[in-house]
Amino acid sequence: MMKRTVFILPALSCLFPAALRADLPGDSIYKCVEMEQVVVTGTRTPKLLANTPVLTKLITASDIAKADATNLRDLLQQVLPGVEFSYAMNQQVHMNFSGFGGQSMLILVDGERLAGETMDDIDFSRLCMDNVDHIEIVKGASSTLYGSRASGAVINLITKKTTKPVDIQAGVRWGQMNERNYKNPSKKDFLYMFEKNADRPNLQSWVSAGFNAGKVTSQTDVWYSSSDAFYMYQAENDKKVYTQEANPWLDHDVTITSVASRPPMGIEGTEHISVSQKVFYDPFKNLEILAYGSAFYMNTYDLIQDMTFSQARDWTAGTKIKYSFKDWFKITASLHGDFYDRFKRHERIDERTKVYKSRIFQPRLSITSQKFEGHDLILGIEHLSDDLTSDRFNGDASHIMRTRSLKETEAFLQDEWTMNDHWMVSVGVRTNFSRAFGMMAMPKIAFKWSPSDHWAWRANYSMGYRSPSIKELFFNWDHLGMFMIKGNEDLKPEKNNYVSLGTEYSNDNFFISGNVYGNFFRKKIEGVWRIYDMQYNFEYTNLRNQRMLGVEAILKWHFIDGFTLNGTYSYVNVSKQQGIQVNTTSPHAATGSLDYTLNRKNYRLKTIFSTSLMGQKQFDVQDRVWVDEHHKSYDAYFRCTLPTYVLCNLALVQTFYNKVKVTLGVDNLFNYVPHTLGSGITMFNVPATCGARGYVQVEFLMDEIVKSLKHKR
Repeated sequence: MMKRTVFILPALSCLFPAALRADLPGDSIYKCVEMEQVVVTGTRTPKLLANTPVLTKLITASDIAKADATNLRDLLQQVLPGVEFSYAMNQQVHMNFSGFGGQSMLILVDGERLAGETMDDIDFSRLCMDNVDHIEIVKGASSTLYGSRASGAVINLITKKTTKPVDIQAGVRWGQMNERNYKNPSKKDFLYMFEKNADRPNLQSWVSAGFNAGKVTSQTDVWYSSSDAFYMYQAENDKKVYTQEANPWLDHDVTITSVASRPPMGIEGTEHISVSQKVFYDPFKNLEILAYGSAFYMNTYDLIQDMTFSQARDWTAGTKIKYSFKDWFKITASLHGDFYDRFKRHERIDERTKVYKSRIFQPRLSITSQKFEGHDLILGIEHLSDDLTSDRFNGDASHIMRTRSLKETEAFLQDEWTMNDHWMVSVGVRTNFSRAFGMMAMPKIAFKWSPSDHWAWRANYSMGYRSPSIKELFFNWDHLGMFMIKGNEDLKPEKNNYVSLGTEYSNDNFFISGNVYGNFFRKKIEGVWRIYDMQYNFEYTNLRNQRMLGVEAILKWHFIDGFTLNGTYSYVNVSKQQGIQVNTTSPHAATGSLDYTLNRKNYRLKTIFSTSLMGQKQFDVQDRVWVDEHHKSYDAYFRCTLPTYVLCNLALVQTFYNKVKVTLGVDNLFNYVPHTLGSGITMFNVPATCGARGYVQVEFLMDEIVKSLKHKR
């Protein structure tokens, strides 16, 4: 099978031998492909997926190829229920995952953190799928192993490492969106510069080159992408429903409909280029050395602003050294740095101003041991230095750059005990010390019981925590006099107790799993909108408590030769705060796909139909209303309802002679577009899709093509 090629980007340190990669056909059965895959995220030591006591969701290289997604956003929405991406303020992408925002989702690349938080999320535009070998997702509090931001889940992207002497792959993809833009403005039109940049080709291209010379392995990846901007139009007028539940002073629910429709919302177009390099050096059996680096550049073209667009760049570098003492003791030392900058550029006067600078520096030392029979021990210590320089700490419209910093030192210990063929237990603890928040300790315990080769049961308790980010603590930003974004230096770290119970059954053609869980928060950090004198402010605060209860199910069935059915479902219930729903999560979500594969000599045909459903969501937004009967104004909350929607994709993939792969596909097959952008700030929770998008993609295995040409000669 031809493997998917392309690139993802930074922080490229491989956590396990590439020889462990499952290199099997995409229509292989679940048990053979996935349950025998080695994973590292849930335990921080290599384990077979079937043998880890921590529930881990694996997205394999085959899954990535079948989804045919070019970025992390599109992939997760297709394969994970409850994942939704929308545009927040300043057109930054925001992630919501089963009740958690991006600030509670720790996203790693080869086990390393990323800098460049935008709003409450990292910059997702950096994360392309074409260099990703597989993705490991550990849902639930994982702070014992990963510290802050891992209170909701950990998503770890594992990048490629070639095992071939020469492995060169290249590809190109072109698509056409169903966008709605102004067309062909004149040069004297003030929108000319933007419209010229907005109507860019929806194009991606990549080259991936790997070389393995025994003791030295090199992996180089280059990726380019551009997409045009578009407008989202509202088909219905805004509705505000003031419920008696959220407003006790009301006698009954009141609905107010706006007299005019909302103007269109502009979605930015982008242009990216990324280059990464990894070099592995194994001078002798017990020593492994890795050095890596990457560079990322982005231009963002906004349809709204006048001649000003944003730019971003990122530099990542690091090294990792592993040394094994005999067969039972290994020490690993690593240094990782990520440097992310954002600029505002005025195109007409050719002037660029830096507005944002984020720096992460993280050294780590860990020791693993299998000295004692049945026990896998890991002991580690790490330090995180997080610096942010911005013009948004001042409380006014000035552009003075100021720097704020947070530093944390942490130690962790974990023991995984394989008691016998049926029982495993994992116990761990982490201590965290910061000058800002003092000392904290986070325990965990997980059990796995396998009564047979087909059945497995898992139970887990863990404590998570999340320290307030620099933005949540110190932001004080006047947005053009329209609203304020205000941090809170009195914020306390949030803590959550996570419990789960799950079971799974698998055989050669069938896999099913179910999991129920609960998350119980204290001092949960939330950003809330408040209104003062008819002006909105976005403020960070500690909620007294919050509860999340949920259930998840996964199905994979290879029911007829060539056919595979996949399905997932999730339900989450998030508690209200005095009758007010702050969380913007949809309770119900599901994904599904049907794959068909036809194998012939020198020819492979694959058809994939996939769908994702996001159920109706309701949440409350603060407002202020005047009541004539009472002759006074009240702080009020209106309930925003966003409807259920379904996104469907279809792809036809043909592979010829294991050298060339041609893909024809349509994303958002049935042309879904939001009918409402929501009232006020609720527009930041609307899925940002311009409708159907058709594309054609061609990929080449260059080394195989060269070999064939040489053989013919």
